[in-house]
Amino acid sequence: MSSKNKLIINCGASHVSVAEFGTASGRLVLESFQMQELNYDYSVQENWLNALTFALKTMKVSGKATIIAPSMLLLTKTIKIPHVEPDRRAEVIAFEAEKNIPYPIADVAWDYQIISDDGVETEIFLTSMKSSAADEFCAALTSVGIIPTSIEASSILDYNTWKYCGLENDVIILNVGAKFSNMLIARDDGVFVRSIPVGGNALTQHIADSIGRNFETSEELKLRFFSTSEHSGNSGAEHFTSAAKSVMQRIGIELKRSILNYRRTGRVATPKKIYLTGRASLLSGFAEYLAEDQKMSVEYLDALANVSVSPKVNQALLTSCSSQVSELVGEAVRMLMPDAMGVNLLPRHIVEETEFARKRPLMLLSAAILALAVVPPFMYLSKALSSDKDFSEEFIKATPELEARYAKLQENEKIAKSYTDKIAGLEGLAKSKSNWINLFIDLEARLMEQKDVWLDNLRVVRTGEGKNQKYNLELTGRLLIREFNPDDPTAYDPTKAVERINKLLASFTSSSFIKKFENVRTDPSTPRILKFDFTLVVNPDKPI
Repeated sequence: MSSKNKLIINCGASHVSVAEFGTASGRLVLESFQMQELNYDYSVQENWLNALTFALKTMKVSGKATIIAPSMLLLTKTIKIPHVEPDRRAEVIAFEAEKNIPYPIADVAWDYQIISDDGVETEIFLTSMKSSAADEFCAALTSVGIIPTSIEASSILDYNTWKYCGLENDVIILNVGAKFSNMLIARDDGVFVRSIPVGGNALTQHIADSIGRNFETSEELKLRFFSTSEHSGNSGAEHFTSAAKSVMQRIGIELKRSILNYRRTGRVATPKKIYLTGRASLLSGFAEYLAEDQKMSVEYLDALANVSVSPKVNQALLTSCSSQVSELVGEAVRMLMPDAMGVNLLPRHIVEETEFARKRPLMLLSAAILALAVVPPFMYLSKALSSDKDFSEEFIKATPELEARYAKLQENEKIAKSYTDKIAGLEGLAKSKSNWINLFIDLEARLMEQKDVWLDNLRVVRTGEGKNQKYNLELTGRLLIREFNPDDPTAYDPTKAVERINKLLASFTSSSFIKKFENVRTDPSTPRILKFDFTLVVNPDKPI
């Protein structure tokens, strides 16, 4: 593989596809493509990883690769936070992630992607994977010679494909997989994403329940039945068509629900077209059903429309798998568009190990240079000692350089001691002011009790000296207004937000560190935002 090319492995629930992409003249080039089915009982997810590694080993794939993880391993969610300055954004998102991920944050690998920011709210695509699952996933890949450089979320990549293909705004991309269907609504200023827990396997399970066969047998029967349009005389046709209709209806209901949620976010435009992709989307009659059910046009997504294909690629295989390459293309697009959508769920310790391995040659080189820097005088001295001729003269020549190095070591030792003394002084100061830490921890806990409240600034003001010394805390911040006016459903109600500020003030003054509040001001002039500032008077009876 060329150093400029990118190897991408899409690990699906039912198949694994491997593609190598390059670029030429601002266009993606598909250099190689492989796809292999995963042979396992789809109803037993624990067998999936073994089937995946077996397939990759059979395909003889190895080396560094970008990995696309299936939705069944991921938890994804779209959240909104008030607009904050970029240097504070990561901190705020980390706080929101901890609230929205249903596992201890220390037990997950997580990442985010900014979807949109209108200056009032920031919309964020949040995704996570349990650390244990991520570690197991990476270990399995490594065992067959694959080094993951990143783990991407499949659910967001079709947005990049949509953008690269130059498709119109306000369309739905529906990727119907084996276990999950990823739906997104694409627009120039962002994307709405949702994973639907319905896919081709739901159809197989429905058939299995109807005819009393196991999952594996039902999957074979399903593929055989829907691979042809001629079903007359088939005794099981009724069961198959009934199962297909049931799954179509479930997906249709989820689509309507998703569009409704999309409209509730304040979007005006209603999606006008559906682009289908994913192998399960090829189900006979599915496109026609969606067109009728959703009252909009339905087309199949041509993910390779703007991709050049190398003559080395098996064209017959690629054609048969054309509905399964949109996520591969979406990841490859990042080679041309660095700001394209994407996340990285590679566990932190693996990132650090990879970074260390990358830097290790340079570190070794640096160590060698450092070692060689002290070698000459000692080599010179050794040579002098081994020679009887002019021993004294040679030793005298070497001695001044050694003495200079010794003096430098002594100087460095003095500098190190001065820093040690400074650190010790700071530690003593911190210990003497521990109540300040307790105060801020207490205030932070009370702040977290109120949703959608953000501090922009906190200033400590000291007045007086000695026993008359007093402290005030001047706070400014913002609160997101979510409550609608009952008399006008289209307008937000700032009075409810003021009530929340009052609750926050009451909570602050119930702290043993705070005596009272004063100078309260609010400003509702910014749409959906209530700005506020007030002063907290620190309790003088509480030693700070």
